[in-house]
Amino acid sequence: MGSSEFINNNSVKSSNKYLLYLLSILFFFTACKHTEKAVPKLFDQLPADSTGINFTNQLPVDDQFNIFTYRNFYNGCGVALGDINNDGLIDIFFTANVLPNRLFLNKGNFKFEDITAKSGIQKKSKWSTGVSMVDVNGDGFLDIYVCNSGDIKGDNKQNELYINNGNSTFTERAEEYGLAVKGFSTHAAFFDYDHDGDLDMFLLSNSFKPIGSFNLQQNERNIRDSMGGHKLFRNDGGHFTDVSAAAGIYGSVIGFGLGVTVGDVNNDGWQDIYVSNDFFERDYLYINNKNGTFKEVLENQMHSISNASMGADMGDINNDGHPDIFVTEMLPELESRIKVNTTFENWDKYTLDLKYDYWNQFTRNTLQLNNGNNTFSEIGRLAGVHATDWSWGALITDLNNDGYKDIFIANGIYKDLTNEDYIQYISNYEVMNGIMSSKDKDKSAFKKLIDLMPSNPLSNYAYSNNGDLTFTNKAKEWGLDAPGFSNGSAYADLDNDGDLDLVVNNVN
Repeated sequence: MGSSEFINNNSVKSSNKYLLYLLSILFFFTACKHTEKAVPKLFDQLPADSTGINFTNQLPVDDQFNIFTYRNFYNGCGVALGDINNDGLIDIFFTANVLPNRLFLNKGNFKFEDITAKSGIQKKSKWSTGVSMVDVNGDGFLDIYVCNSGDIKGDNKQNELYINNGNSTFTERAEEYGLAVKGFSTHAAFFDYDHDGDLDMFLLSNSFKPIGSFNLQQNERNIRDSMGGHKLFRNDGGHFTDVSAAAGIYGSVIGFGLGVTVGDVNNDGWQDIYVSNDFFERDYLYINNKNGTFKEVLENQMHSISNASMGADMGDINNDGHPDIFVTEMLPELESRIKVNTTFENWDKYTLDLKYDYWNQFTRNTLQLNNGNNTFSEIGRLAGVHATDWSWGALITDLNNDGYKDIFIANGIYKDLTNEDYIQYISNYEVMNGIMSSKDKDKSAFKKLIDLMPSNPLSNYAYSNNGDLTFTNKAKEWGLDAPGFSNGSAYADLDNDGDLDLVVNNVN
């Protein structure tokens, strides 16, 4: 159904949320009032002074910690939605990279209260990333698991588990539960992979090694690494045990994990896992063997995948009962940005990737249509969803209540790191020497180099499902096209009106 049909339903109102790494978090709700003069937009942006959501994710730059010293500096953070006090209203938890993480209690009618301080939640790590709201101990109250990373040289990156005390306060107990992981965590997915009635956890991680330090002819996929690498934790009666190796989960230093999504890919009643890896390593598709182990089968089921894979989500886009998989990448839609920001692999590099088992990877988003026979067909270009620029979180859900799942993409990066003009400019010896030898006391050399990087806010994408395996970008018509630097995103019905709202987080 198109947006006009949804808007004409006078009984429906909705909002949407984003995890924006900006000065404020913005809410959106569906306008439902019928008008003859203009078609109202599906979503409206709600300001912080109305909602009480005054969260920010600003990234201060210094000589010790910046995009030159930490590759994932602009990767952003996450958001989690859930009812922490069982009052029937969905609450919101935001992570920030450097600033405090924040918990907002839903008071109804799109009004929220910041209860971070009195909830007992106090950020311990220097650099937070993803977050999950889930009932870890099965007591009927949602707990909060925060992933941490960033502190490359030190140990200040232990993940945090806040157990809900049942009175809107929390106690940090990650060590007790076996989940105080010290690594380079990106996100955690909780699900019951072994059908024993409690929730287990898949931990997505990124690598700490510089990209140029790898010998791609020595594929390290099967070599386990204690700091890098993805992990699977089994819930053994309230304590989590790392069973990654025994379960068949890759845990190598080349696992540049940026996305993980869980679902029953083959409809056998058991949850499977898809992992999207950045840079040269291919993605992973783990099929549940129903005996506590998984089999990684991507090369047997998918012929082509995204190259620098970012966000990932599962959802049935054609209502055939089989979950499909969408993965974001960095191919721009505009020809001007392709010319300036995109470098494609040449044939020699592509053939070498195949030779050393990195598979058929391409610079574009991919939409894997589940054929229902343990194979997928990549239809991203057919569907019209293959080029959305520097894209992060992907959500497959029905935004306009027409019975078909749409696709929302959080988009943008604060600095155009791959801008060819910038790279060529600073590659000039005289230019670089002038920057490094400058005696400007107000700006360090790093700060000068970063200031020279272009910064171009981008619009998010909201693809309406046409019902025929194609999609139309309705970001403008739906009110979701405000330019920014969006990263994480989540959806829920914030006002209990029967349709979905979105929350997005922007950088700076």
